Amino acid sequence: MNITNDTPGTDYLSYFTTQMPKDLAAMAALRDELAIRQGALTAAADTVKLKADAAAALEVAKTDAAAILADAKEQNAAAKAKKTAQDTREKELNARETDMAATFSARDKALSLRETQAQTQQDALDAKDAAVFAAQAKLDADRAALDARIKAFQDKVAALNA
Repeated sequence: MNITNDTPGTDYLSYFTTQMPKDLAAMAALRDELAIRQGALTAAADTVKLKADAAAALEVAKTDAAAILADAKEQNAAAKAKKTAQDTREKELNARETDMAATFSARDKALSLRETQAQTQQDALDAKDAAVFAAQAKLDADRAALDARIKAFQDKVAALNA
């Protein structure tokens, strides 16, 4: 404050036309520089905060990774156990299949032998049937001839007695 009024009065018109634009430009530059400096001051704090956030995120990620790794190990162990069981079962099934194939082969051979024997017996029976039919036919022919001779003899005897 100027109590004594020893300075001349201010010429507002010249101030507004000449000095004020210069002061405004200087204040704008000062404002920009202050924003840059303020950003530089907060950048360090932001970096520290970001570093703390990154460390916390890293710990969470490590915990999650450990849980995922433990789960993967557990699933891997279960898969290995299942694979071992399946391999054992496959070996058992292959052994059973081999045994069944051998049994089938033996039964097939036995069946073929039985079929051959049955066919041989059938052929023998057919031959015996043919012989029996031939003998039956001869017997019938001989009986017819005998009946004819008996009839002729009876006719002679009847003719002699008459």
